[in-house]
Amino acid sequence: MTTVSVVIPAYNSERFISRCLHSLENQQTDIPYEIIVVDSSKDSTPNIIRTHFPSVKLIHLETQTMPGAGRNIGVKEAKGEIIAFIDSDCVAHPHWINDAVRDIRSGYEIVGGSVANGNPETLVSIADHIITFNEFLPYMPRREVPFMPTCNFICTKKAFHDVGGFSDDLFAGEDTLFSYHAAKKYKLLFNPGIRIRHHNRDTFKKFFGHHYTFGRHSSILRKRNDLPGNILARMPILTFGAPLVRFQRISFRMIRWNRKMLPSFFLSLPHFSLGIMAWGYGFITQTFSRKSYKH
Repeated sequence: MTTVSVVIPAYNSERFISRCLHSLENQQTDIPYEIIVVDSSKDSTPNIIRTHFPSVKLIHLETQTMPGAGRNIGVKEAKGEIIAFIDSDCVAHPHWINDAVRDIRSGYEIVGGSVANGNPETLVSIADHIITFNEFLPYMPRREVPFMPTCNFICTKKAFHDVGGFSDDLFAGEDTLFSYHAAKKYKLLFNPGIRIRHHNRDTFKKFFGHHYTFGRHSSILRKRNDLPGNILARMPILTFGAPLVRFQRISFRMIRWNRKMLPSFFLSLPHFSLGIMAWGYGFITQTFSRKSYKH
């Protein structure tokens, strides 16, 4: 009987999907689990899966699907009572499933873990990693949190359905919104011992574009929902302070909790600052815009 269903949304993931699936097929566990990939790629991703990973359940969609929608589809096909979400550009630690299930069985319905840098060779990737995952770095303490990223997110199927699944029309921020609703009913546990490695953006174009887009979606979510920081998106006169607040909070977390990472943080500081500016530009322009958008 399947206990855990690992669900992976994928889009044009031919560079990373093999490493991700190898790490999942080689889990050191006696817990029965299945792997489901919900793919809407236009590249060779589905062929790689069919050829090299025949045990993986592939759901291939003809049109590009948002990550939240892909995860929802995967859960509908899941046999396990525990759902483990990971992204296609991530690699799971060999004990990832064991460590996550241990916390679920201890009484938590929703748990998540740390995100290490899978490609720390460039200053761009270091800055991208810190901006995106600063609250979930390997040196952060075990604690209950208000939200967690879905690249390392495990929950019971019951909790998933209670929350209502992911928004299916968002390019970014669907994990924030899911966590916001989940935290009203459940405690969310962050355990740094539940480990994955994430491949971060390593070119300026992807780096700036990603954080600009996330800035826009951060504003959209705070206009629509009562999320932390919503006053910055709903009162335009205050919105110019959003990048400074973000810069200060991330810097504080690095200095307090992640001192072993400070040398690389300081080396990447120019790139980090530019990434925060890109995020801030997206946040500010969307806050002042009367239009909203889905993608």
